Amino acid sequence: MKKFDHNGLLLAEYQAKLFEKSYELNCSTPIFLRRFLHSDLLKKIDTNNPVSLSLDVNEGINTIQEQFGTSEYGKTKYSKSALFWMGYMYRYISYTRDTSTKFVMKIFSHKQMNDVYYSFHTQDPEWCIKSLLEINQLNENIFDKNYRLKEIIKKKRNI
Repeated sequence: MKKFDHNGLLLAEYQAKLFEKSYELNCSTPIFLRRFLHSDLLKKIDTNNPVSLSLDVNEGINTIQEQFGTSEYGKTKYSKSALFWMGYMYRYISYTRDTSTKFVMKIFSHKQMNDVYYSFHTQDPEWCIKSLLEINQLNENIFDKNYRLKEIIKKKRNI
């Protein structure tokens, strides 16, 4: 596990503000999140190096819209505060577990994160991770790439 340092905090706050700002877009939250997940911006954020980013939220939103265009599709909107928390938590997990945001969002869906927001948002991030893992019947090993590889090999041997 990687220590959550100043760079991690900068990136978590940036991603949190980016998610919060997405509330103002005409598209639904799930559409924004899908676009964010496949964006060039996320590739830069996932390097975990804030020096490679401007950290300007408006510029980040514009970058995603330039890549995918604007959309008015969908009606589902998560609250600004839930979006902020989700953005922060996804980056916190990705940063401290040294794994991609795509993987984190795959095991902890945005729907689940929105559902647990009211119960979890005042808790310590590590408590949230532990609880999310427990809810999904997973453990910390899920973040270990070598562990996941061993599990795949075991499954193939049993076939």
